[in-house]
Parts: sequence; C-alpha cells; structure tokens
Amino acid sequence: MGSPGAIAPARLGRYELLARLATGGMGEIFLARLEGAAGFEKLYVVKRILPHLADDARFRGMLIAEARIASKMSHANICQVYELGETDGQLYIVMEYLEGITMLPLLRRSSKENTPLDFGFVGGVIQQATDALHYAHELRDRSGEYLGIVHRDVTPSNIFLAESGVAKILDFGIAKVKDASAHTQTGTVKGKYAYMAPEQLRGTSVDRRADVFALGVVTYEMLALRRLFQRKTDYLTFRAVMEQPIPDVRRYRPDVPDAVAEALNKALDRDPDQRFATARQFGSTILDALDKRPWTQGELSDFVKSSFSSEIHKRSTEVAAAIHRTKPGTASSGRATMPLIVPEDPTTEEHDEEDEFPSVESTVSDGPPLEVLRRQANANSGQPSDFVGSTPPPFGDSTSSSPALKPLPTGMGIPVQKRSLVWPLLAIAMVAIAGGALFLVWKQMQNQGPPPVVNITASPNPPPTPPSLPAAVVDAGTEVAKPIEPPPPDKPGPGSGTKPGSTTPPRKQSPYDVVIQRQRSKIMACAQEHGAPPKTRVVLVIATNGKTKVVSLEPTQLNSTPLGTCIKNVLSDATFPTAKDEMHVAFAVTAG
Repeated sequence: MGSPGAIAPARLGRYELLARLATGGMGEIFLARLEGAAGFEKLYVVKRILPHLADDARFRGMLIAEARIASKMSHANICQVYELGETDGQLYIVMEYLEGITMLPLLRRSSKENTPLDFGFVGGVIQQATDALHYAHELRDRSGEYLGIVHRDVTPSNIFLAESGVAKILDFGIAKVKDASAHTQTGTVKGKYAYMAPEQLRGTSVDRRADVFALGVVTYEMLALRRLFQRKTDYLTFRAVMEQPIPDVRRYRPDVPDAVAEALNKALDRDPDQRFATARQFGSTILDALDKRPWTQGELSDFVKSSFSSEIHKRSTEVAAAIHRTKPGTASSGRATMPLIVPEDPTTEEHDEEDEFPSVESTVSDGPPLEVLRRQANANSGQPSDFVGSTPPPFGDSTSSSPALKPLPTGMGIPVQKRSLVWPLLAIAMVAIAGGALFLVWKQMQNQGPPPVVNITASPNPPPTPPSLPAAVVDAGTEVAKPIEPPPPDKPGPGSGTKPGSTTPPRKQSPYDVVIQRQRSKIMACAQEHGAPPKTRVVLVIATNGKTKVVSLEPTQLNSTPLGTCIKNVLSDATFPTAKDEMHVAFAVTAG
C-alpha cells in the first residue's frame, strides 16, 4: 500500500474517498467509492480544487468549464465525466476509474529496451485516438451549434491504454471551446510545450489542426522511440518546435513505409493550412500507409497485460488495500490519514537528460533570439507546479495575479530628501562606459571578415562500396557508372596516361551533382551558424527511391558536432534521382 498522505475529508457528497491518486498546484484527485443497496459498490475518480483555492472564482470557473465540456461527450475512447457536485463549498467532478497504463511509460520502456512497437499496435492506438478526437472536434450542442472543441494537450501521458484494450483520451481540462472566455484568454499558452503546435506556442487562436499536430508528434515518437521536440529546458523546447528541421522518422526506424513518413511530415507542418484538415483524415492516411491490420482491442489488451503485469498487479493490490482499510470493523477504518497511490516512477513529461526516452538529434543552439525569450517569459508567467502522479493534472495551468498597489495610510508624511551629486555622477559614468562598449563592438564588427563561404567539389576518390550494397558508386560531378576493376600493377589501366599535347575534356555534370549544389546555400547557413568547416568529405548512401539513407562525414568526429548534425539534416531532406540500385555519392566541403 502507498505511503500515508495528508489528512483529507472522508467523503465528498455521495462518494467515500479511499486514496489520493495525485496532487497538483491547484487540485487533487482521489480514488472514491459509491455504495448502493444490497452491497453494490463502484469505483470512481473524484477531482476537486485544493481547499485553500476553493473560493477562487477563476479556479471554480475552470473546473466548471471542464465539467461542461466533458458532460457533452459520450464516446468509448474518451474518459467519461459523470457528475459535477458541491459539498460545503467544495466543487468536484466525478470521472470513470481506469485500470491500465498511459503511453508515456510504455514509450520509455520500449526506448530503453530498444524494442520497436509493432505497426499493428501503433495502428490500433492511432485508430482509437483519432476516432475520439474527431468526435470531440465535430461535437455540437443540443441546438445543433458547432462547439469547436480543441483538446490542446494531446500527449503520451493523456492517451491511456486500459486493461480491456481500449485507448482513452484523458484530461479535457484545458480544452478550448469556440468563443469561450471563461477560462481561456487571448495570448495564454496552455499545454505541454513539446506537443504544442507553433500557433499554440505563439498564443494565437487555434483550431482542431493543433490537435492533429500534437497527435503527429505522438505518432512520430511511437515509431522512432525518440522525443521529437522535448529538450533540457523550456526555452530549447520552444526553439525546437519553432525552428528544428523535422528529422526523417526512417533515420531511427528504417522499416517505416515511405507513405507513413510523408503523412507525418504533413501532420507536422508548421503551417496549419498544410496539415490534415481533420484527425480522421490523418488517422485514415496512417492506417492505409502502414499496410498492416491495426490490432484489435483484444490484442491490445493482451499486450498491456503481458508487458505491464507487475505494475498492474501492484496497483490493484494497493487499491484493494485502500478498499479494505475503509471497511467497517477493520483495524484502520477510523484513521484520518489517507494512502497515496502513485506509480513507481512518478515522473512527468518534462524529464531530464537521464530519461530512458531520449530526444532526436538537435541543431538548436543555446543562443536565444529576443523574440523567443519574450514569448517564453510571457508563457511562463503563472505556470503551476509540476504535477505528481500518473493521472493528468486537475487543471491545465493558471495565471498568476499581480500584486495590488496599496495606498499609503492617510496622514502619513512623505519625507523629502536633499538632492545628491552622487547619482548624476554615477549616471554620467555609466553612459560613458556604455558608449565605450558600443565603440568597441563597432570596431570589432569593422574588423570582422566576411561570412564563411562553402565550396563543394567532387571527391577525388569514391568511397568503398560495402559488400551488402550493390556495386555502384557516384561522385558529385561525375556520371553514374559501374566501377571499373583496377588493372594489375604491371599493366596500366585505360585512361591512365595521356598523349602529349592532349587536353582532358571537362566532365559532364551529373544529376546527383546538381542536387548537391542546390543544397549549397543551406550548408553555408550551417557554416555561418556553427563555424566554417575544415576540409570535410561527405559520403551519402542514396536509396533506390532517391531518398538519402545514410549521411557520413569525414573526419568522423564531425558527425557528433552541431555543424555536422546541421549538414546531415540538410542532406537528409534532399531528394535525388531514382535508380535501380542504391548509390554512393561522395563530395568535399571546404571553407573558401
């Protein structure tokens, strides 16, 4: 059984509180029981505002708004809300109790064990999640008016896999309704940064396509077993969402079908107009592209039970102990303290670099653009404390109220001080120092040389062809040709010498060279941001469909540097001509 918690009320309305499941900055969640005639009993989850905030009109409005939204929804893949009640001034909502796990611990374990998720599993979860979101997005009130609901917090911790194999969307606590103003203000940023669409991060108006973006991030992470945008700090996460090139998911899972990668790219487009218009469109495209039957509820149930049997058994034991503890006649039935039931690893989305669920390679540097810093400062104002527990937070976030200005007491004299020469002299000195600093900066800028220029030339020697790949090698600036066997040492090969006075005709530019030269401006941008490259040899392996399969830099230590990562991202997005066999392309990058 969990460790004892703080003193808590034994009942809220008709519901007996058995154990505390989680506590956040504004609310707390309990396991509760409703008893009826002839020994009937049923477990529920009760969410309430913290006692010291119970009279705050803002928090009451947020809880009421969540209950109103949830009361309109009745879908098998959405966590149900049954009641909004009030007892002794305490507002609370009653929700269904679920046994199972969220996607977050599942992704962490799979990533740690390097065990890819079956395409059928991914398809089964995405099918149910998109059905739930599309239902919420299309919801209308009784008069037929479109509600325009947007979840705004679709994350792995808000997709729950029940033991029965049903996937549930949790926590519509920060959901947005069209034209609603009770709990959503223009410019307010709500949600977890790593799963927020760019327009949501900017605090502008959002629609259902923001949820499509978030579900695209979750789908990418289910396939790659890497966090797409999560970084060590909120600032770097902001920049990753706004600026980071989306790595090809096949870099981390090569067997992902091309159509799935294209669907993810569309869902993750930073322009909402370029994304899928609905969650259903995104789900249908993914299911068709996976080209594998999505798992049924029974198959999902078997997977959850077999993979997390010990965790589910432990939690069931704790729940049973909490129920037994409150039974009349037991030794502990009169205790005022309440057990706390939490998972063994009560971590949140924002985990540090030691997380078993690592992020993709990043080219985002620590240099903060002023505009992003301002957005971060505005977005971070009034953020609640981290939430402990596996159940989603009672509320999305809050806005901090500014301290009020209190008038001076009547009759209090205001002392008038004599002017001093110290402050004017100090101001003059500071102005002089600032002027000198500006002069030095200007001088340094005058002495700076022009930005680095990148030259791309053909490599003198083609890279060796691995035995497992077809024997075809291409150098940038050369025609595609089968390799010529080297002649014996005592016999010169064809073309090994030239006749006196003959001239070597210029080599015809190959289509591979054309594509590489088109990336020159992007590679130059990498050099300007991360420093001019030394003489670097780049080797590409190009698949038969023209997609870049492998990018390798020599010397090899450049591969792990920001410059090398930037160049690799640029070349990974390039599209080359199709061919019958996989091709190797080699070229040199130098600073000119």
